[in-house]
Amino acid sequence: MKKIALGIFAVALTAMSCTNGSKSEPTTTQETDTVAVAQADTATSFYGTYEGTLPAADCEGIKTTLTLNDDTTYRLIREYLGTKDAPVETNGVYNMKADDLVELITPSSGVKTYYKIQENAVMLSDSLGTVNQGELADFYVLKKK
Repeated sequence: MKKIALGIFAVALTAMSCTNGSKSEPTTTQETDTVAVAQADTATSFYGTYEGTLPAADCEGIKTTLTLNDDTTYRLIREYLGTKDAPVETNGVYNMKADDLVELITPSSGVKTYYKIQENAVMLSDSLGTVNQGELADFYVLKKK
């Protein structure tokens, strides 16, 4: 009786070790690592300085320079063209609201401004990432330096 029980135990142990030793597990880990690396590359690619001139109702435009740092801080410089006003500089923190949506937070007022990340550019958007689709859409883009 002990030999039969020992034989059944040995067969069961062998069967379990065969199913647990399948080669699909390392492949899954490798695929997960590859996806994580791809996401990390995408996440870091938007850091840098962007420039452009945004439209304005009361002046020739707003020359804008936005720098996004890898420590979640930003620097925003706006110069109102055609006026005697000095450029306005804001430094603060930003949040990623989605993979491609940056939320700038103005420290003094808490006002939030949104930019949608594009290839080598950011575009002014609303809080949902909706961008201007009209004929002036290109004027809301800041290009990476």
